[in-house]
Amino acid sequence: MKAIGPPTFVARLTASLVASILVVAFSGVTACAREPEHRPVDRMVNLGFEDVVNEDTSHLVDLAERLDAVNATAVSISVGRTDWTAFPWSGHAEARSYEVSSTKRDFVGESIAALGVAHDGKERDVILTIDVLLDRALSEDPSLAGRNIAGEPSKSFASVSSLRHGKAGARLASLAAAVAKKYRPTAVNLTELMFDDFTFGSEDFDDFKATTGEDDWPRNHEGGIDQSDARINTWRSEAMADIVRRVGAAVEPYSVRLEMDVRSPRDSPSADRADSGHDYDLLLKQLYRLHVWEYVGLNAERSPQTKDLAEALTRRAGDRMSLSIGLWSDDGTISAERFGTALHEAVRGGATSVSVTPASLMDAGHWEVLRKAWAR
Repeated sequence: MKAIGPPTFVARLTASLVASILVVAFSGVTACAREPEHRPVDRMVNLGFEDVVNEDTSHLVDLAERLDAVNATAVSISVGRTDWTAFPWSGHAEARSYEVSSTKRDFVGESIAALGVAHDGKERDVILTIDVLLDRALSEDPSLAGRNIAGEPSKSFASVSSLRHGKAGARLASLAAAVAKKYRPTAVNLTELMFDDFTFGSEDFDDFKATTGEDDWPRNHEGGIDQSDARINTWRSEAMADIVRRVGAAVEPYSVRLEMDVRSPRDSPSADRADSGHDYDLLLKQLYRLHVWEYVGLNAERSPQTKDLAEALTRRAGDRMSLSIGLWSDDGTISAERFGTALHEAVRGGATSVSVTPASLMDAGHWEVLRKAWAR
């Protein structure tokens, strides 16, 4: 799959919506008559930094065999963060991870070479994922950090203003352009780009006022900041769209599309997460695909069921909405049985794009479940 320009993008959007309607319209029929069960058209396995930056070269050989066995059509490879990369970022030696600095290896390039083509010669989609959280960048320049209502700085999240207008956003766009130019992947994906409690510093306050025309934060009855006010959600979502638009412009010259991980709805499967800046429809105007976190082992009781969520996402934008099934749980990792149920329910809901994450949590049982679900 290649990157697409605006006219084609609109055409594909229309086609996706038509396909979505057809999928939903016939889902009841296929649910009864499906034998054997359908499988998603796009099937991706996500590799975290711990999988990519592994000095044991046999690890990539093992992963290649696993991806072949489950018939994965795509692989997501972590390239690290703007202050901790898994490859030698030219001109940014200070951003290289310890493993890259000490070994001089290009772990991203090695992963693409090992996993980008299946054993039968078919090319997989290669998605290079940037983790937007920060670590040592915030230690070196505390002004980049977001702040909570109490004025305390985050140790991981940049502020809205620094991502929207400042250094954090500039470095993010620069890293996206660098990996797009160097590796020419199918897409660059952004993960952990969300707004939560740390959007209340003085510069973010100025940005809120400039965006909304308000002269103060929304207040609750006690006089505190009302974080649930819709005006804050709208501000965060508009800022997020600006950030994504900037990154998209950085990768577009290399014919590389942009994708993004987003939080799943809290209650209604048809909702989104504007409170985190994740207004799905607004983001879909700026990028190609959203990977919606469906971490069944961490979901609350009120969270939408996997089948219902898949149906709603497919109805909204077809294969431009991908379901990302996570293996985490409060106890560590979900069982292979629960993993299989989530895969099954995603298909019942009509999901045509599904990914599983992270590969590092998958044991032999999980891989076997995935093989039975996908390798047919």
